[in-house]
Amino acid sequence: MRGGKIIPLARFRALKTQRQRPAPGWLGVYRWLWDTSLDRLTDYLQTLNEKGNTMDDLKIEAQPDKNFMTFSRTFDAPRELVWRALSQPEHVIGWWGPHGHQNKVLAFDWQVGGKWKIESTLPDGQTIVFHGEYREIEPPRKVVQTFGVEGMFDGGYSIDTVELEEVDGKTIYRGYSELPSVEARDGMMESGMEVGMRQGFERLDAMLEEWKQEAR
Repeated sequence: MRGGKIIPLARFRALKTQRQRPAPGWLGVYRWLWDTSLDRLTDYLQTLNEKGNTMDDLKIEAQPDKNFMTFSRTFDAPRELVWRALSQPEHVIGWWGPHGHQNKVLAFDWQVGGKWKIESTLPDGQTIVFHGEYREIEPPRKVVQTFGVEGMFDGGYSIDTVELEEVDGKTIYRGYSELPSVEARDGMMESGMEVGMRQGFERLDAMLEEWKQEAR
């Protein structure tokens, strides 16, 4: 973790509300892509609370005026299973994105320098294509890849690092995402991405639990 003051996502939103800046055009499209708002996020978090979901300890944090963000989450499964879900295309499409998204693998060359591309269809029929390239792969601990969306980010992309650590049979998922600019980072955090990330990880929880049951 780089030095500096860390701001949790909720506090980040409050600060941004106080000092809004004009956003590049693609950020508005990105907000539409996730089809979420802060009101929807509040409703979703309330639902999680009512369910008593205690494993969902997702944290998304940022430093002021820096072009990156960090996130972490615990999964109630050994690292081997989490790595399988991240590294095999037939499993990635099962948890990628929010509930209701249907995914298709267009490319998945799991090696350094290999390309990946996933098409995601939203409930309203809209399709979005995500793509990137693998920069580092260290099984079963670490993967570094680029992340872009066709037709968005003005051709730019983020560089995302994921590291997995197993502790007492559970896996701690730590991520670091570096974006092209502070404005891009801010726009990503304001876009409703937390809902997509939470729901995607919720889908991953269900997949991991099924695998654990099958192994018993």
